Amino acid sequence: MKTRLIVFIFLLSVGAFAYTPTSALTSEEAARKLEAMTWYTEEYPPYNYKGDDGLPTGISVDILMAAFKKIGVGLTPGDIKIVPWNRSYKFIQRKPKTALFSMTYSPERLAIMKFVGPVVPNNVSVIAPRKKEMGTLTAKDLGQFKLGVVRDDIGDQLLRKFALSNEAIQRKNSLTQLLFLLRTGRVDAVAYSVGVFKHAMKRSGQNPDLYEEVLVLKQGWMGYAFHHSTEPEALVPLQEAIDELHADGTIKKIIDRYGD
Repeated sequence: MKTRLIVFIFLLSVGAFAYTPTSALTSEEAARKLEAMTWYTEEYPPYNYKGDDGLPTGISVDILMAAFKKIGVGLTPGDIKIVPWNRSYKFIQRKPKTALFSMTYSPERLAIMKFVGPVVPNNVSVIAPRKKEMGTLTAKDLGQFKLGVVRDDIGDQLLRKFALSNEAIQRKNSLTQLLFLLRTGRVDAVAYSVGVFKHAMKRSGQNPDLYEEVLVLKQGWMGYAFHHSTEPEALVPLQEAIDELHADGTIKKIIDRYGD
């Protein structure tokens, strides 16, 4: 009940579903429309990434499959395409019948896409090596440093609000490239999801405790995003399934299964 209340309050606060359906779809019709979409994701572990078998896996993939099972959508992880974020982010804006996850909510994104969620929390910060002793920063301090971001990632979009010079920010197309910049000292810090950063450090055999958050940019949620032309009615069963998975504890169990 507590989770459902949090979800409800969140949806009201961001207006994620501020629409009124104009026509009804049966659950079967909605399922077929979801099956007809092209589904994209990226390397964003532990939420979505390529597994040892070459198929997409992760927290958000497992949650989506559980929701699909509830509403009779016959898609599998093999139907999801793993594409670099900057490309898939363009697809979701330009190509009808497309879906992309995991997408962090922001007012700018809510204005140009439709969302189902919230699904999982996601905190975004400026992260730096502890040895740099940067301390706790303010937004005004950022211009003193070289920062790395993944192009069109939420970290990139949040930093744009601070009107930093192009020289201050290096944009790359993947997390792997971003971590290379940080490891080789070509940037002082990165703006990225804290959970994904820590997970990536562990997977690469590095100690995430050697890094620290020097500025929190956003404490938010992620969900599944859809092209703005998507019929709202087609998303209602999926939203209801996600709500039920929150309420019965399934989402928490999936998150716990992947650990921190």
